[in-house]
Parts: sequence; C-alpha cells; structure tokens
Amino acid sequence: MLRFFGSASSLRLAVAATAFCGAAALAQPANNSCANAISIGDGNTAGTTVAATNDGTGTCGASGTAPDVWYRYIAPVTGTINLQTCGGASWDTVLGVWSACPSAGGSEMACNDDSCGLQSGVIAPIQQGTEYWIRVSGYNGASGAFTMNVQSTEGGGGGGEGGDVVYSDFPGVSRYGPVGGIYAYSLDTYTCNIGSGNLFWGNSHNGSPEVGFNAYRLSNGRLIQIGLGFCKQACCAAAGTGCGLPCNGQGGSVLGSGCRDVYGAGYNSAQSRLAARSQANAFTGAFPIVNSGSGDAIFRRLQVAVADMDPAQHPGALYFMEGVYVAFDDAAAGNAHNNATYKRCTVNGSYDWAPTGVPQIGVPAIQAWQDHGLGVNTPDSSVTTGTIDVPDEGRFHYAYKVRDLGNGTWRYDYAVFNLNSDRSGGSLSVPVPANTVITNVGFHDVNYHSGEPYSNTDWVVNVGPTSVTWSSPQTYAQNQNSNALRWGTMYNFWFDANRPPANADITLGLFKPHSPQSVVFVASAPAAPSFPIGDMNCDGEVNNFDIDPFVLALTDPDAYAAQFPNCDAMNGDTNNDGVLNNFDIDPFVALLTGG
Repeated sequence: MLRFFGSASSLRLAVAATAFCGAAALAQPANNSCANAISIGDGNTAGTTVAATNDGTGTCGASGTAPDVWYRYIAPVTGTINLQTCGGASWDTVLGVWSACPSAGGSEMACNDDSCGLQSGVIAPIQQGTEYWIRVSGYNGASGAFTMNVQSTEGGGGGGEGGDVVYSDFPGVSRYGPVGGIYAYSLDTYTCNIGSGNLFWGNSHNGSPEVGFNAYRLSNGRLIQIGLGFCKQACCAAAGTGCGLPCNGQGGSVLGSGCRDVYGAGYNSAQSRLAARSQANAFTGAFPIVNSGSGDAIFRRLQVAVADMDPAQHPGALYFMEGVYVAFDDAAAGNAHNNATYKRCTVNGSYDWAPTGVPQIGVPAIQAWQDHGLGVNTPDSSVTTGTIDVPDEGRFHYAYKVRDLGNGTWRYDYAVFNLNSDRSGGSLSVPVPANTVITNVGFHDVNYHSGEPYSNTDWVVNVGPTSVTWSSPQTYAQNQNSNALRWGTMYNFWFDANRPPANADITLGLFKPHSPQSVVFVASAPAAPSFPIGDMNCDGEVNNFDIDPFVLALTDPDAYAAQFPNCDAMNGDTNNDGVLNNFDIDPFVALLTGG
C-alpha cells in the first residue's frame, strides 16, 4: 500500500518529480542525430534506438520515419564491410551504410531489413581511409536495444570493377551416413555478388563459381581441420535481395551486381554436382565441369570422422564450418581475397551440425583460433594471425601461438591455411638456435577422399641443428600428387623447445615451381640466448663459476648441452672466430682476469 504524508501541493511535486525521472530514463541516445554519430571500429557495438528520433531514411524496411541512431566508421582496409544485428536484437532492425550524413548530401550505399529472420545484415564495398556512416533503425517504427557486429575484410570489390562473390551465410547443414565411422555434410549457400559488375554463373560458364566445404575443431588450445568435401558447382542464379546492396535484377547465367542467390543444403549435396578440388586452379578460378560418378552416402561430400566429434574424446570442443569459393571472373578482377567465410556450429549427440551466431563473411576459419580461443566469443590474445601473399600468385593465411609450459619449455603452435594458391605449400621451416632441445614434434593435415588423386601421407619432419622443417614426402618433380598444402586446406605444425620465444622469419616453401620458390612471414620461434661471451653457466656474469662449464664445453660438448640446456656453447668462442677450441682459452682467461 502506498502512503503519502503532506499537502496536496507536495503530492503534485512528488508526482512531477516521478514523471521527470521517468523521462530521464528515456533520454535520447547521444548518437540520435547523424551529426553526433559515434565513432566505432570492427567488433561488437551495443546501442539502442529507444527514445531516438528520425534523422534519415532508407530504401528498405519502411524505416523512413522510424527512430534511428548513427555511427561513424573509417575503413581500415580496402575491401568489404559486413554489418550484422543477427542474434543481437529481439526486434525488427534495419541497417544502412551511407557515404555521408543526409544533411551533408550523403547517399545510402546499402540497406537491409530481414537478412536473418527479423534482423539485418549488410555487405558493402569500402576504401581504406574513407569515412562511412552507419544507420541503425527499425521496420515500420520498431525500436529497441541491439548489438551490432562490424567486420572489415581486405580484398574483394572495394568499389572496384567486376563481379565479386562472397559466401554470406549458411543457416542450415544436412547430414548423411554414417559409413565406416564417417558422417557426411552439406551446407546451405547464401551467395552475394557485391561487385560492380555481374558475376558469371552456372552451366553456361562451366559451373562457375564452385564452393568447397570444410570442417574444423578447436580444442586443447589448437584449431585443426577435421574434414573437407568436393566442390559444389553452380547451376543457375536467382536475382534476390538480401545482400544489403541494390540488386540489378540480373539472374540465370549471371548473378547480378548486388544480388543474392540461395540454395539449400539438400540441393548442394547432390553428388552429380560435386567436382574434385584437384581439377581447380584456385588462383585463376579455372576448372572443368564435374566428372560423372556415384558412390555411397558420404561420397564426395564433406566428410568428418565420428572420432573427431566424439565428446568423450574432445570435451568442451568448439566446431566451425567454412565455405571457400572459386570463380574465374572474380579471380580475374582481383576480388578473390574475401572468398572464404566461417561460422560456428554446435554438434549434438546424433552428430548433427547446427550453425549458430554470426557468419564471419570473407574471413577463413583459421581466424576462429583467435576469435574463440578461450571459449565462445572469447578471443585469445596470445594467438596471432596474418596473411602471406605469393608474388604474382595466391594468398595464404597463418596463425601461431606460444605457450609457456612452466617447466622450462615452451610449446610452439603454427597453422597455415591456403586460401587460393595453386602453387601450394610444400614445406614449413622454423629456425632454432644451436643446442636447442626440441621435443613433441607434431603435424596434422586433413584427408582427401572419393577418388581425389592426392596422397594422404603425412609430411616428413626434420629436426636439424638450426631448424625444424616439415616437408611434403615427395617433391613436385617426383610426384605431382604428393601431399601438399593445397587451396582450401589448413595444416598444423608444432613442437616444444627449451627456449623462450622471439620474432623470427618462418619460411613457407612452395610445392609447384615458382619464382621465388618460398615466401617468408614473421612469427615467434625459439630465441637465441643473449648471454655475454664467456658466460658459460648463463647466469648473466663472467666469473670463476664459468671455468668448469667452459672446460666441459671444450672437452665434452654433449655433456655441456645436457647440463646447461638453456646455454649456448658458442658463448665460449672468446676469440670470435666461429669455432670453440683451444684458441679460446687465453681470451677466456683474459675475460676472467680483466687482462
């Protein structure tokens, strides 16, 4: 029961105060007007349109008079921007990308109402350093709180010429089998052409574009690829909306600029439309039409072994699927760097995969190691990612992580994904200092199947005095179908070492002949000791305690390495001639005595 003691005027003041407090709770958002747009970058942004007014309009979603809020975004790369409220709002959102504020004469570049249920997704070309304005509104006056995910991807259209294919989403996955302890899967394909020109499509263009499906598992701090399939080739394109760009209405033998084509997982699983990856040149986008042939329920489809999904063997594991497109006109236009998209999936007790969350458009699944390394949507800052471009050819992505095991050793983990290099990876070499103790060397690849001619023999590892090197079992000259890191696949490499990390040049050798025959990227590797010359016990000083270790290094190098594993015997090269021998004795004595 509410009781009030006081005069009527006091009561009126109390009611007025209550009304004022209620109004304050519904104050306009700070970015209610475009002129006051909040600056944001890539990642998640939380906001609300509650109590906002209208400061713009939209070409979609009947949002011309709806409440809206604004954000300012400076493109960090030339490529594409992907905006999503998918899973980030409980109401009917509308998203738009503008070249400037409406009051400043800006125009709407892209708009989307219902990309994922009642939520929105927009893909638009961007140019590095250019400012863009993002409008968040609602259908027919709807408003509410939201979380908007923003991601930029280098490469692709960027406002350039030609068709530009991106894999925008796969809401569904179908399952087949099992056969021999293996299930097979197929994905929906929601495909957008975000380029300025039409994208060739279907049988009249030799089945271009084609898309290969992949599966990954993240567990125990490491992301590995656990499955791949043949490539689904295109038939005929619809001319739908849903990409957030104006669709020019062209379909059939092309996917029109700004248009979306949708196929279900069931159609994409048709084995008569699945082509071998070995027939494709992912850099040029060239490939022949699918070969005839038939098989069992898992034939040619994305195959994953039950053992790789067993929760008893992989407790707490996270799973991801990925699609990688190849298209010859997309490649010719230089728009192939955004052709991979990944999305997290859950796996139930029947081994059904269910996509969840926001698709990472234009981003390969290797990025999931960093994005979800410490749990769902919890990034692992110790994972570093980057790209490697082969001169006049394709692109690789890499990721690495170093873990201090707490016992005087460190674990070095590397992953390399081949996006579209036809030259393929043939070796990986990590430099190590002399006398480094290397243990627990490992390698992981993914198996080809269904008649692909490529060998599944694991790479050979060589632990040398100055490097750890993995390489294809045979060279290209010896066997063109030897196991190589081919397009649309990711390989893992790891070892433990008794030295802490420092930046070093990691060498990725190419499998097929090319000039140059290798490319280099910078990543962490075991560091050389940084102790002064003559410091033979590695305590940071040169004194009498170094005499016995110095003698041991001269007389029994193996025993010295075992007793002082974190030291370098070459600290005893006191005359700096590159050799540890008796000629170093007098200079060593001089260091000790100050002579």
